[in-house]
Amino acid sequence: MFEKNSANWQTKYILNKVDILEFKLSQDLVGKSTVSVIEHLQYDKTDSTLYLNNFSTLKENGYIVADSFYDHIWTLPCKIKANDFQLVFDLDIYGDLNEAVKAFITLRKSSGVSSHKCYDELQFLKKTIRLSKGLEQTNNLKDKLLSMSEPRAYTLSNVLKNFISFFPFEQGEEVLRICSSIPFATSGNRNLPHFHDVLIFNDIVNDFFQTKPIENTLKFMPIMFWWLITNILPQRPTELLLMNIDCLEHRNDESMWLKVPRIKNESDSPERVIKYDSIQIDAKTYQLISIYKMKLNEFGIKDEYLFPRDFYQMFRKKPKRQAFNRMTLYNFEFLLQEFYIEVVEGLYSETNLEKIKPGDTRHFAIINMFLQGFNMLSIARMAGHDVIATQDNYYSHAEHFSQSYVYILAQKMLERKISDTMPEGFIGWRRDAYDRGKIYNNQDTWDMLKVDYGYCKEMKEIFPSSCVEDCRICNNYVFKPDIEKYEQGIEWLQDYSGMLNQRMNELHLVMKEQSSSSLLSKHPYSDEILKTNSMKLVKYMNHKAVVESILMEEERYD
Repeated sequence: MFEKNSANWQTKYILNKVDILEFKLSQDLVGKSTVSVIEHLQYDKTDSTLYLNNFSTLKENGYIVADSFYDHIWTLPCKIKANDFQLVFDLDIYGDLNEAVKAFITLRKSSGVSSHKCYDELQFLKKTIRLSKGLEQTNNLKDKLLSMSEPRAYTLSNVLKNFISFFPFEQGEEVLRICSSIPFATSGNRNLPHFHDVLIFNDIVNDFFQTKPIENTLKFMPIMFWWLITNILPQRPTELLLMNIDCLEHRNDESMWLKVPRIKNESDSPERVIKYDSIQIDAKTYQLISIYKMKLNEFGIKDEYLFPRDFYQMFRKKPKRQAFNRMTLYNFEFLLQEFYIEVVEGLYSETNLEKIKPGDTRHFAIINMFLQGFNMLSIARMAGHDVIATQDNYYSHAEHFSQSYVYILAQKMLERKISDTMPEGFIGWRRDAYDRGKIYNNQDTWDMLKVDYGYCKEMKEIFPSSCVEDCRICNNYVFKPDIEKYEQGIEWLQDYSGMLNQRMNELHLVMKEQSSSSLLSKHPYSDEILKTNSMKLVKYMNHKAVVESILMEEERYD
């Protein structure tokens, strides 16, 4: 929902956890993308001054830890991933190449390549050099690249191309020809877990953190905040784990805010800057985080981070030393694995769910935003994407997500546990239930109004003035056809379900076209049109769930 407020717009995200949790993102979150050109240099083994000076600068600023350029082992710290990457230069039998690779890595690091990527590129260059006997026997190189997945083969062939342009050698043209033969890897759809399993996991998280004592849930509080925040704000897990302990702000106007970290790449620099954006939250969210901070204080844990290493180590049988004083992504992945074992499988007996990865929630948030009617440019900016086309991969999941939501909502209706009509989020904190009604016998229907293939529970005095567009989507409708018309009634329900499905698919296509078209996005009412279509989509999803819950009850759901 967009609210115009003088010069800027604010974006609301709403989650339900007992009370409504509200996030407001100001347009300040929208960052600017820059494109830079790096001068291509060629290696000169007779003059190492440039590389030695480059190494010294990186060392002085803490980007490389080593005594000298000629050390066999360099350490590249990474604050973002809370990890130290050890680069081993052990191509001793290819002395010139060893030196050239070192010089290449210093240039890559200086130009803004991450420590992790530098490590990855070094590993590939070393394998390539060894496989080709010092880049002299290239016959096995193509087979090696083709044995990899297409995206990785294409990425690493570009690494080789960069190295060849930096370090010309006799077989360079042949290697370049091999690299150029590797097909461009189109970005495929990310393999997200089945959304039916995601929604079950969502219910488990809701129930666990709302109904279990704090002694049981404390260990997994980082899981709660991850699920709460990153399903709404498309934030990377590495950004979440960088959140500071002083992330809360209570302003003079009584508004409450959460400061969230965003990783920004500095142009032509090894520096990856962490900047903080403020998101307005409600009192319930503020209280949740405050209680967690109070618990940290009770345990005597005082640290700059919201997810400190000492808190994570409290629940380890054999605490291990860590170079950084906060939870790493590896720690978080391990904690999530424990949550599945101890809570999802152990406590709730859900042993066959497809597991969610920490980075998946960012994708759920993007899908969620699309289904809520945000245009592609807004999503790209909030997700930190430089290329708008990146969003196409997410939209392909939207139809599947909608169908999964319909299915599980229909199940809840059947189980007499139905959520309120969806507000603005599809995954979040919600667990309301009411009794949709018992199974009616003939005596129960005597005082009801006879309608198509069943009865209506509405009071006769106000019938039909209170009717909705179709009996099949009304909560007052009881499906109870005469025996000779039973199959006809089932077909009547299935036809309507199919029609709703068609309308949903049509709206998915319309919304995708609207949000991705630069021409349509400039229309003065573009956002309003998207929101209107989003509301229609939600309505059709809810209607379809009502119809399919009846078909499930009759054991005729396909």
